[in-house]
Amino acid sequence: MTFTNRIVRCVSGTALVWCLLTTTTLHAANEISIPSFTAHYDLLRNDSLKLGEVKRTTTIQEDGAIKFESHSKTTGLAALFIKDQISEHSLFTLDQNTIQPKSYRYDRSGGKRQRTTKLNFDWEKRSITDASSDEIWNIEPATGTQDKLSYQLQLMLDLQADLTTFTYPVADDGILKEYRFTLLGEETIKTSIGEIETVKLKRERAADSKRKLTIWFAKSLRYLPVRIKQGKDDKEFITLEIRQTQGIRLNK
Repeated sequence: MTFTNRIVRCVSGTALVWCLLTTTTLHAANEISIPSFTAHYDLLRNDSLKLGEVKRTTTIQEDGAIKFESHSKTTGLAALFIKDQISEHSLFTLDQNTIQPKSYRYDRSGGKRQRTTKLNFDWEKRSITDASSDEIWNIEPATGTQDKLSYQLQLMLDLQADLTTFTYPVADDGILKEYRFTLLGEETIKTSIGEIETVKLKRERAADSKRKLTIWFAKSLRYLPVRIKQGKDDKEFITLEIRQTQGIRLNK
């Protein structure tokens, strides 16, 4: 698998890498809340070559649950070499500003490596089931457990609450992995939607890991991620860069 293939899959699956018809939020604007939005991102290699696009969306279901979707695809010349399309869906409820996942699905298609993952969370029985194989994981979801997509929305909520420590158990491959982020400070960045003041966070990894993940959250967009950078070093990396938003306005 090439470097680009690996990173496109990774950014789309974590980040990193949102079409809503209304311009309302899921809660009042002055409350800690997940905004109702669509966000469009460009997927760039080394901040220059465009590889593809990512669209993320939040919608309210009839039962009051919230669905968070992420869809990525390659475009332009990159589409001639990388056929993969990646879709993720996270369905969850909110309990006092804490996301409680109900289900998670990951689909990778179009290329040579096809993959589907489906997880169901049963909080009453405190179990996680891999619906792809009907295997019940031998772990109990701890309070605050997230899936591989919902943790980014939990970061938005926690930043709105002025928290300064960010650690989440994340269900992944039959175990709970610890996702821990460090606050690096504030930074003003230039984007397609204007100059934005952001809060910058870095994911902490094992000392021997070469992988790096940094996320910039827009203070004026209820801490929506507007830039996600991932790679092994400063020479080879992939960036998810905000291009357009709907349903959520930039407060200057």
